[in-house]
Amino acid sequence: MGCLKVLAISMSVLMIGLSAYLYTPVPDDMTEPWKLRSILAAFKMVKLISGVSEMVGLGSRVNVTRGLIKMFATQAVASKSDPLLKVTDTRLSGIPVRIYRPKSAPTPSPALVYFHGGGWIFGSVDQYDEFTAEIARAANIVVMSVEYRLAPEHPFPIPFEDCVTATLHLLQNPKQYGVDGNRIAVGGDSAGGNLAAAIAKRFSDEPTSYIQRLKFQLLIYPVLQPFDFNLPSFHKFKDDPMLSKEEVVICWILYLGLKEPEKYYQDFATNNHTSMILKYSDYARSVSQELLPERFQTPPMDILNKNEGNDALSNQIEAIILDATFAPLLAQNLTQVPPAYIMTADTDVLRDEGMIYAERLRRAGIRVNTYHVKQASHGFCYMYLSYSFTQLEVCHRALKEIVNYIEVNMNKE
Repeated sequence: MGCLKVLAISMSVLMIGLSAYLYTPVPDDMTEPWKLRSILAAFKMVKLISGVSEMVGLGSRVNVTRGLIKMFATQAVASKSDPLLKVTDTRLSGIPVRIYRPKSAPTPSPALVYFHGGGWIFGSVDQYDEFTAEIARAANIVVMSVEYRLAPEHPFPIPFEDCVTATLHLLQNPKQYGVDGNRIAVGGDSAGGNLAAAIAKRFSDEPTSYIQRLKFQLLIYPVLQPFDFNLPSFHKFKDDPMLSKEEVVICWILYLGLKEPEKYYQDFATNNHTSMILKYSDYARSVSQELLPERFQTPPMDILNKNEGNDALSNQIEAIILDATFAPLLAQNLTQVPPAYIMTADTDVLRDEGMIYAERLRRAGIRVNTYHVKQASHGFCYMYLSYSFTQLEVCHRALKEIVNYIEVNMNKE
């Protein structure tokens, strides 16, 4: 009996502790707080299980998280039974893609090439199925979702090259897919936004006779630079349960192709991964918080911004991290890139780099539309739409904005 009592007390304490861990305060003015809390609790549970699994040797954090995320997704390929869509899984120059064509779409149709998020490590066409299908339905255009290979097994430049290959194939063969070759755009969220911006930059730098100028780049809370991890949003929202500063840093390290991210984490997180020369270069000015709206600027943290830097690490990674196809925000010439739509979220650690990119594009003379979503954190658009039991009104408003932009700008000269 004594053992049972101890077990009961232990289980009660465990449940209380787990409940406290899973509970996340949300803003008082949040219109649907219980929906947000349920999403945040699910994310925390995934992180807890994957972390414990790695500690006890059941599997790597990355692989366990991949499995759990897939398990949480509801009816991953529901679009194939949608009577309003024709959905085709195929390959473009060897790259797997899923093509969504509304049955009411014109032929030829405008097309959006979409790259899913997930830190270049997670995510898939299946997991984004409902989101990309909804864009196709709502905008009445062809959407091509690209299944690019993932890090850490396939670090940069492999995911980028996969996306380039698929996009280039469509640009070269639009008639084969019933697409208007003069109305093709690229887009993505988070890491997918990085890939879309990188492709927009690559194609603007290397025009050829068979590549039509992309209509626009659609960037949803994009991750754009690994140069400065001390921007105000990184500091203010560093422990955000949807995406923490630590997770962003680790994703960049793995995408970079470095093994053992814990070995490098402290240098990256404290901006010690760049040399003193780089800290006072034009690249540093490209990500300066002075490019933010004044209300988002904060006094700089001298300890992080003025350290001497790890020259050995900086020399090892410099060529890659300064590459605009790796970090689009570090591009020094943005005058020829396509127009952009940039969505940012109010409590997202990546908020500032999206805003800085928008400002730099404006200063380069590029047409930019921005949409800043209050009461929202990273990943809200995909997560809230894809997991139907937790759909939030803020996501539907954001999707409406995206669709409106697509409809208007696909037809602009």
